[in-house]
Amino acid sequence: MSTDAQTQAVAGSDSPDAGGHDAATPQAGQDAAPVADPTKMQADLNRANKEAAERRVALKAAQDELAALKTQQAAAEQKALAERGEYQKLYEAETATRADLEKQIAALNDRIRSQELAALRQQVAAEKSLPASLAERLRGETAEELAADADALLAVLPRPVAPGLNGGTRGATGGNLTPDDAKRIAGRFNIDPRYLTE
Repeated sequence: MSTDAQTQAVAGSDSPDAGGHDAATPQAGQDAAPVADPTKMQADLNRANKEAAERRVALKAAQDELAALKTQQAAAEQKALAERGEYQKLYEAETATRADLEKQIAALNDRIRSQELAALRQQVAAEKSLPASLAERLRGETAEELAADADALLAVLPRPVAPGLNGGTRGATGGNLTPDDAKRIAGRFNIDPRYLTE
C-alpha cells in the first residue's frame, strides 16, 4: 500500500514530496468534507452585509453633506457677488455724488470770488471818485491792480470844467444871471447867491 499511497500522493499533488493529502482534494473513496461551518459563514455574510450597509449609509450622509456644502458655497458666492454688485453700485453712486458736490463747491467758490471782486471794484471806484457806471470796467484781481486801473481810466477821462459863476464875464455885465439861476448855481456850489450878482 505504500506504493499506492505514493502514487496517489504524486498523482494528486503538484509536488513530488507532498506526503499528506490536501484538505480540499477528496481522497479516493471519501466524500467531500465541508470546508467551513454554515452558521459561521452566515454570520460572516451578515456581518459583511451590515458593514456594507453602514458604509452605504455613511457614503449617502457624506454625499448629502457634500451637496449641502456645495449649495451653501454657491449661495455664499451668489451673496458675495450680489454684495459686490451692491458695493459697486454704492461706490459709483458715492463717486457721482462726490463729483457733483465738488462741482457745486467749485461753482460756489467762483460765485463768491466774483462777488468779492465786484465789491472790491465798487470800493476802489468809490475811493478813486470814479463813476459807479465805470466800476465794472476796472480790471485786476487785487485792490492794487484795480486802483492802478482806476488811475489809468481817470487819466484818460475828460475832467469836467466848472462853469464860470457869472458866465465868464465876472464884473463886466454882472446882470446876465437871473435870480433863479443865481440861486440854482449857488445851491449847487454851496455859496451865497449875492456873490454871483455882485
